[in-house]
Amino acid sequence: MESSNWQATIGKRAVGIYVTDVNRNRITFGRATGRNFAKIVSWIILCIGYFMAGWTLKKQALHDMLAGTLVLRKQP
Repeated sequence: MESSNWQATIGKRAVGIYVTDVNRNRITFGRATGRNFAKIVSWIILCIGYFMAGWTLKKQALHDMLAGTLVLRKQP
C-alpha cells in the first residue's frame, strides 16, 4: 500500500503520515518491498533500528535509511 497513490497503509493514513523517497516522490513497489524486508534487520538488532528515528536528523529508522525513504506528516 505504501507504493500506491495513497503512499500509506491504512494505519499511516489514520494518523496522517505517508512514505516517500528522499526526493519526495512516490516509492516503487520494489522499494516498498525492500523497506519491509529491511524492517527485519531493525527488529533483529533488538529494535534499535526503530529507535534510531528519534536520534537521526531526518527522523529515519534504519529500514528507512536502507531503503532510501522518508515518512512525512501530511500538511493540513
